[in-house]
Amino acid sequence: MEVSQQPQPLTTGVSYVRESDPASFEHVEAAGARFAHRWLNWFSVAPAQRPASWAPEDPADPHYDWQEVDAWVVEAVNAGLEPLLQVYGAPSWAQGCNFPAGLPNSPCETDPAALADFALAAARRYSGYFGGLPRVRYWQALNEPNLNLFFNPQFVEGRLVSPYLYRRLLNSFYAAVKSAHGSNLVLAAGLGPVAVPGSTVGPMHFARALLCMRGRRQPRPLRGGCEGGVHFDIFDIHPYTTGGPWHRGRADDVQLGDLAKLSDLIAAADRAGRIKGRFRRTPIWITEFSWDSKPPDPGGLPMPVLKRWTAEALFRAWRAEITHFFWYSLRDNPPDRRLSFAETFESGLYFRGATVAEDRPKPHVRAFRFPFVAYSRQDGFYFWGRTPESRSGRVLLQVRWAGRWYRAGVARADRYGIFEGRIAGYGRSESGMVRAMYRRERSVPFSLRPVRGFYQPPFGRPQP
Repeated sequence: MEVSQQPQPLTTGVSYVRESDPASFEHVEAAGARFAHRWLNWFSVAPAQRPASWAPEDPADPHYDWQEVDAWVVEAVNAGLEPLLQVYGAPSWAQGCNFPAGLPNSPCETDPAALADFALAAARRYSGYFGGLPRVRYWQALNEPNLNLFFNPQFVEGRLVSPYLYRRLLNSFYAAVKSAHGSNLVLAAGLGPVAVPGSTVGPMHFARALLCMRGRRQPRPLRGGCEGGVHFDIFDIHPYTTGGPWHRGRADDVQLGDLAKLSDLIAAADRAGRIKGRFRRTPIWITEFSWDSKPPDPGGLPMPVLKRWTAEALFRAWRAEITHFFWYSLRDNPPDRRLSFAETFESGLYFRGATVAEDRPKPHVRAFRFPFVAYSRQDGFYFWGRTPESRSGRVLLQVRWAGRWYRAGVARADRYGIFEGRIAGYGRSESGMVRAMYRRERSVPFSLRPVRGFYQPPFGRPQP
């Protein structure tokens, strides 16, 4: 197994934290996360009809309703978290077509100028200089534009168009957000993980078209200037798997085991000058990833496996040089008798209670807060982990033998809280358990016996 030669962080976050209840942010912090992510619903904040006279780039324009977002941003920052706002959907008056049904979360031919006006108003409002509101530094332009569920059209007369439409939107969004505060950081929209012929574009295909690149095995630039390049600071992928943390998809898919090919493409685009962002080497983030848990989803991942796979997912992401990893999401969705479990989301870090304060942490929260893995080797075992809240310091490694825990060694977590190494003599037979201790916290014990992969949709298997 390769060992990282340079220290690198693994910062965690929680996707789509919806409620402004202070308990929500207490739970995010308790899970060891430093980022809270939410939708900034353009179609909810903006007026339903375009006013005859207004200033859409002005955050104080009375036609806007920011109340819900204001409360959320204030509570997130008060809790010591870094907010990430994703501009989501579009009002009907900012769309050029009505496909497939004019739904606000599935905008069609969105007007780049209208998006830029709204992005500028939002970035000004949360610049740290408006009405006593806190600063928001991280901004994201829309959601999963390779899926027709969230972006249209994908094709026109059989010809792929979505990456080119999205490029214009992203470039206008970037210019607006940066004009409000030059140190703001812009994320490209996270891409969905798989291709569905005729409706959903594989993320590798979409990314190549977006960045004016070609070639699956050896990415290289197409001729031409790519409309002046693609403006963003951070690339985002949602690499949900239909199996374990190592699972790979097809050629143009990006499941968790496919991150290396995406990294190769982004690196090639950087070398070709296609990406016009802040960083010489464009970071890749994961802002959505999870599995439904069993319980409550009868088709979800059993808790013992979920604890293991959560830690392994974080490790696999770190090894692929992903610096930020967000779990989807904080709490399970409310029950809906009209839908099957496979159509709802029980992937929260917390079991849903009657209120947010009554939510209960799931067992795998500890693996998310304090991820730790150990793998048998010929001379013993390899281990990797990240301390809670990414703090440096001494980490004790323990092994379980004859029903008791014994000291196996000591590791030193770096400035990002990352520790790894090898311990000889124990675990060669792929039997036994290992855990890490940091101060008074213990990781979830990790079995040296491998778990074989199996088919597991991220949001649960359909039930009879």
